[in-house]
Order: sequence, then structure tokens, then C-alpha cells
Amino acid sequence: MSTTPPSYFALIAEDTEDIAGLMQLTLMRLGIDSHHAINGSLALEFLAQRVPDILLLDIGMPGMNGWEVLEKVKERYPDTHFPVIVLTAFDDPANKLIGKLQARVFRYITKPFDMDVLAQTVRDALHLG
Repeated sequence: MSTTPPSYFALIAEDTEDIAGLMQLTLMRLGIDSHHAINGSLALEFLAQRVPDILLLDIGMPGMNGWEVLEKVKERYPDTHFPVIVLTAFDDPANKLIGKLQARVFRYITKPFDMDVLAQTVRDALHLG
């Protein structure tokens, strides 16, 4: 009797196309499908259609920043519980503290980051072996 491993889905909210592309390749290698939203508004539009297993969220996006996206997620989807990995170039203590105080934030990763670190963080967040 064979069992099919669960399939996972990630939403990537990242305004830099190159970084998002590398993230999608990294997730694909883990067997995780993903959708890329280039800004916070598009990420929220996508969330209205499909709830991901994990959200990879850039903080420094134009328009609506990642913290604002996270607040909207908490308001609109209080009963959903998926981990959020925060990705940012902001290495200041204030942003790190905000990240630590957010219940949904699994980990805060500072750019530039190694894709192996991202892969391990996703594995940890989704409890993959």
C-alpha cells in the first residue's frame, strides 16, 4: 500500500522578480507549488481565492508593505493558520522586534539570503523531514 505525500502550496509576496524566481525554483525542488504576487494587493487578491500552506512575505514592497499585508491577513482570515516567513533587507532591530511579536511569523530572514537557508526554513515551518 503506497501513500502519496501531501502536496503543499506557497504564496510568495515579493516585488523583485529575480528573487521570486529563485524562491520558486527552491520550492519546486522541495516539491512545493507556488504562486508569485508582485505586491501586497495582489497577494491579498490571491488569498481570497486560495489559502496557502505557507506565505513567504517581503516587507519592503511598494504600496502596501509586508507588515500591512500581514495585518490584513489577520483581519480577513482569522481562522486560517499558515506560517509566514518574513523576508527583508531591513536588518534593523525595530523590524526584527515587529517580526518576533507577530504570532504568524515563523521566522525572519534578512536579505540577501542563501536559498539553502530558505529551503531549510520552509522544511522546518511545514514540518517536512
